[in-house]
Amino acid sequence: MSEPLEHAMLFDLEPTELVKEPVEQAVVEQDADAAGQGALDIGIAIPTPFAEPEVDEEVEAEAEEVNEEVLQHPETAPRRHPNKVSFYQEPEDTARLRGAVLHTMVAEGHRSLSQFIIRAVMKEVQRVEDKYNDGKPFPAVAANEMPQGRPQR
Repeated sequence: MSEPLEHAMLFDLEPTELVKEPVEQAVVEQDADAAGQGALDIGIAIPTPFAEPEVDEEVEAEAEEVNEEVLQHPETAPRRHPNKVSFYQEPEDTARLRGAVLHTMVAEGHRSLSQFIIRAVMKEVQRVEDKYNDGKPFPAVAANEMPQGRPQR
């Protein structure tokens, strides 16, 4: 292997003296239209900093009342999503359900597993209301009013 070359030998540069002459810089005058531009005029407007909006005291007071109501009675607060409902199902049936949803999304128009299940369940609810309650909805039942645990034999 050859001996490593020194830096000076690689580039074969002679040391140079520094030039100490002042460099002229061009001064560019800005138009009044370019006042929002930055130091470099590249044709892109630099946005002005965000200003805080004015605070409406009446709106703020109303929002504070609503916040207090939600904190004191969270069960009546508006939800971002509908209530979650869960149930037990055999794994093979769950896989079959997911397959049916995935392979028919475009043809049937459902966007999600939830939407598919809601449509199917509500269709069955309508069927039993028609059959057993003259097509009228049954009285509503809260989640804690449903029998819990395994069904009695």
